[in-house]
Amino acid sequence: MTLIILPRQLDEKPYRLRCRFLIERQPTARRLDLEKVRVAERFVADMRKQGWRHDARYDFRLRGPLPPVELTTLHPKPALTAAQMLTGVLAGQGFRDESPVEAVAAGQIPTAEAWEYEIAGVFTRRQILTEYADLHEEIR
Repeated sequence: MTLIILPRQLDEKPYRLRCRFLIERQPTARRLDLEKVRVAERFVADMRKQGWRHDARYDFRLRGPLPPVELTTLHPKPALTAAQMLTGVLAGQGFRDESPVEAVAAGQIPTAEAWEYEIAGVFTRRQILTEYADLHEEIR
Protein backbone atom coordinates (compact mmCIF):
# COMPACT_ATOMS: atom_id res chain seq x y z
CA MET A 1 0.00 0.00 0.00
CA THR A 2 1.34 3.42 -0.92
CA LEU A 3 1.20 6.04 1.81
CA ILE A 4 0.92 9.64 0.63
CA ILE A 5 1.92 12.28 3.15
CA LEU A 6 0.85 15.85 2.35
CA PRO A 7 1.61 18.72 4.69
CA ARG A 8 -1.13 21.24 5.45
CA GLN A 9 0.87 24.07 3.83
CA LEU A 10 2.74 23.19 0.64
CA ASP A 11 6.23 24.69 0.49
CA GLU A 12 7.61 26.57 -2.46
CA LYS A 13 10.89 25.10 -3.60
CA PRO A 14 13.31 27.34 -5.56
CA TYR A 15 14.95 26.16 -8.77
CA ARG A 16 17.49 27.95 -10.97
CA LEU A 17 16.18 27.54 -14.51
CA ARG A 18 18.14 28.42 -17.62
CA CYS A 19 17.23 29.77 -21.03
CA ARG A 20 19.48 30.28 -24.06
CA PHE A 21 19.02 32.86 -26.77
CA LEU A 22 20.72 33.48 -30.09
CA ILE A 23 22.13 36.89 -30.99
CA GLU A 24 24.35 38.27 -33.73
CA ARG A 25 28.10 37.91 -33.49
CA GLN A 26 29.96 40.43 -31.31
CA PRO A 27 26.94 42.44 -30.04
CA THR A 28 27.49 45.80 -28.39
CA ALA A 29 26.98 46.03 -24.63
CA ARG A 30 23.79 48.07 -25.12
CA ARG A 31 22.37 45.59 -27.63
CA LEU A 32 23.17 42.68 -25.32
CA ASP A 33 21.50 44.40 -22.33
CA LEU A 34 18.35 45.12 -24.35
CA GLU A 35 18.15 41.55 -25.62
CA LYS A 36 18.76 40.17 -22.12
CA VAL A 37 15.83 42.17 -20.72
CA ARG A 38 13.55 41.18 -23.60
CA VAL A 39 14.39 37.48 -23.27
CA ALA A 40 14.09 37.56 -19.46
CA GLU A 41 10.59 39.08 -19.66
CA ARG A 42 9.50 36.47 -22.16
CA PHE A 43 11.11 33.71 -20.07
CA VAL A 44 9.18 34.82 -16.96
CA ALA A 45 5.92 34.97 -18.93
CA ASP A 46 6.44 31.49 -20.41
CA MET A 47 7.31 29.98 -17.03
CA ARG A 48 4.26 31.65 -15.42
CA LYS A 49 2.06 29.76 -17.93
CA GLN A 50 3.60 26.52 -16.62
CA GLY A 51 2.89 27.37 -12.97
CA TRP A 52 6.29 28.82 -12.00
CA ARG A 53 6.71 32.12 -10.13
CA HIS A 54 9.82 34.26 -10.58
CA ASP A 55 11.62 35.05 -7.34
CA ALA A 56 12.54 38.73 -7.74
CA ARG A 57 15.03 38.61 -4.85
CA TYR A 58 17.54 37.08 -7.25
CA ASP A 59 18.76 38.76 -10.42
CA PHE A 60 19.13 36.99 -13.72
CA ARG A 61 22.66 35.78 -14.45
CA LEU A 62 24.10 36.13 -17.94
CA ARG A 63 26.67 33.68 -19.26
CA GLY A 64 28.33 33.59 -22.65
CA PRO A 65 29.18 33.83 -25.44
CA LEU A 66 28.64 30.17 -26.21
CA PRO A 67 28.81 28.40 -29.56
CA PRO A 68 25.34 27.88 -31.04
CA VAL A 69 23.95 24.37 -30.68
CA GLU A 70 21.97 22.85 -33.53
CA LEU A 71 18.93 20.98 -32.27
CA THR A 72 18.26 17.59 -33.80
CA THR A 73 15.37 15.20 -33.41
CA LEU A 74 16.46 11.72 -32.39
CA HIS A 75 14.46 8.68 -33.40
CA PRO A 76 15.77 5.85 -31.23
CA LYS A 77 15.06 2.26 -32.17
CA PRO A 78 12.75 0.54 -29.69
CA ALA A 79 14.54 -1.90 -27.41
CA LEU A 80 13.62 -5.56 -27.68
CA THR A 81 11.90 -7.12 -24.72
CA ALA A 82 13.06 -10.35 -23.12
CA ALA A 83 10.12 -12.23 -24.67
CA GLN A 84 11.09 -10.99 -28.14
CA MET A 85 14.72 -12.08 -27.64
CA LEU A 86 13.88 -15.49 -26.17
CA THR A 87 13.80 -17.41 -29.46
CA GLY A 88 17.09 -15.86 -30.57
CA VAL A 89 18.78 -16.65 -27.26
CA LEU A 90 17.57 -20.27 -27.42
CA ALA A 91 19.09 -20.48 -30.94
CA GLY A 92 22.44 -19.22 -29.60
CA GLN A 93 22.19 -15.66 -30.89
CA GLY A 94 23.83 -12.99 -28.76
CA PHE A 95 22.24 -9.60 -28.19
CA ARG A 96 24.34 -6.53 -27.53
CA ASP A 97 23.38 -3.00 -26.62
CA GLU A 98 22.94 -1.24 -29.95
CA SER A 99 21.98 2.18 -28.64
CA PRO A 100 23.80 4.75 -30.75
CA VAL A 101 25.94 7.46 -29.26
CA GLU A 102 24.20 10.70 -30.18
CA ALA A 103 26.90 13.36 -30.11
CA VAL A 104 27.02 16.51 -32.18
CA ALA A 105 30.18 18.53 -32.59
CA ALA A 106 29.64 22.09 -31.40
CA GLY A 107 31.01 24.94 -33.45
CA GLN A 108 33.74 27.31 -32.36
CA ILE A 109 33.11 30.88 -31.18
CA PRO A 110 35.42 32.68 -33.67
CA THR A 111 33.91 30.95 -36.70
CA ALA A 112 30.25 31.12 -35.65
CA GLU A 113 27.91 33.52 -37.47
CA ALA A 114 25.80 33.99 -34.33
CA TRP A 115 26.45 33.55 -30.63
CA GLU A 116 24.34 32.09 -27.85
CA TYR A 117 24.02 33.54 -24.38
CA GLU A 118 22.39 31.88 -21.40
CA ILE A 119 20.33 33.58 -18.72
CA ALA A 120 19.49 31.86 -15.45
CA GLY A 121 16.82 32.95 -13.00
CA VAL A 122 15.32 31.59 -9.78
CA PHE A 123 11.76 30.33 -10.03
CA THR A 124 9.55 28.72 -7.39
CA ARG A 125 6.46 26.54 -7.43
CA ARG A 126 4.43 24.65 -4.93
CA GLN A 127 5.99 21.29 -4.35
CA ILE A 128 3.83 18.28 -3.53
CA LEU A 129 5.89 15.96 -1.36
CA THR A 130 5.07 12.30 -1.86
CA GLU A 131 6.80 9.26 -0.55
CA TYR A 132 6.89 5.90 -2.31
CA ALA A 133 8.22 2.71 -0.79
CA ASP A 134 11.12 1.14 -2.70
CA LEU A 135 10.50 -2.32 -4.12
CA HIS A 136 12.89 -3.95 -1.65
CA GLU A 137 11.08 -2.26 1.28
CA GLU A 138 7.58 -3.44 0.44
CA ILE A 139 6.05 -5.87 2.92
CA ARG A 140 3.75 -8.46 1.43
